[in-house]
Amino acid sequence: MSSIGFDSCFFDRLDHFSRSLNHVLLATKGKAALAGEADWRQTLELVKTLSAQQGRSLAASSVAACLKGRRGVPGQWDVVVQALEARNLDPGAIKTLYALAWSLDEERAAVLARMRQGHA
Repeated sequence: MSSIGFDSCFFDRLDHFSRSLNHVLLATKGKAALAGEADWRQTLELVKTLSAQQGRSLAASSVAACLKGRRGVPGQWDVVVQALEARNLDPGAIKTLYALAWSLDEERAAVLARMRQGHA
């Protein structure tokens, strides 16, 4: 697979998790209808992968691997997992998820820049 093809697939994975996380964060702001069951599951899957709990999907593992140097305090992920499972996010969990959302957006921008440079 070419580097542009790889980056394109990886961008899609990043976008997938980013959209789900954004929907969950919007749900915490009173817009619960924007976060469907799949959004909660996908966000939980990524956070569980970041916390190194249970089996991980390839998509979540690859995204988590690229975020290793960017993510917040590692000890916080277990608390965020519990909050997501209960669907009761406290301000600390929300803050951690916002930091994760920013990291996903930064990584998406970096991948998009690589794709543009490779195509030019």
